[in-house]
Amino acid sequence: MPAKPQSERSVTRTYRTAIKLGDDFITIEETITLPIDADDQMVQQAVDLGWRIFRSQREAVEQQIAHIREQHTVATAITVRDPDAPASERQRNFIAALQQALGWSGEQLASFAQQHGYDLVSLNKGQASAFIDELKRLSDEQQRVAIAEERARYAGQPASEKQRAAIASLARDLGLDPDTEAQRRFQVSVAQLSNEQAATLIGEWQTLQRTLAREGRRSG
Repeated sequence: MPAKPQSERSVTRTYRTAIKLGDDFITIEETITLPIDADDQMVQQAVDLGWRIFRSQREAVEQQIAHIREQHTVATAITVRDPDAPASERQRNFIAALQQALGWSGEQLASFAQQHGYDLVSLNKGQASAFIDELKRLSDEQQRVAIAEERARYAGQPASEKQRAAIASLARDLGLDPDTEAQRRFQVSVAQLSNEQAATLIGEWQTLQRTLAREGRRSG
């Protein structure tokens, strides 16, 4: 199969989340695709933007969730139809999905259910809804901790050589002094920039570069 032309190369990041509304479940998905060139600078740009894209996607998804919950009436959100009926297949599938998200074995799930007074075999709809709420809170907390740890690791790393090279190249193109701009923006020299700070600076300068290029084309 022939390789894709340079112009068709891209990087894609997808963020998915599931939310529970009363007895219903909704999945939201956000996907962003960025075209990249084959040179090292643009590849590094895509890598550095990855974390920033993830944060933006997470914020967008949380806004969607908040909007959906606002549109959903309180009665619907807290009412389970036929609470004494056996747990539905959809509820059991959602429990299985949360178990997978938590990385639990069947024994761990059963132990957690027993600790909270649930019998997985005989769950009714009301119990399943409450159990799902417990699992969802735990899953959300686990995700928040993982994101915080990942952000701390990412933010604490020093800027890479490729990032510094990209900053130097962009500074030349834009007629900027990199140390002066790094000091103004982050109160540190270029040599002291963190990975996240360097990615932010590169993103801002690339946006400025594209803006100037568009203005140049218009004036031409």
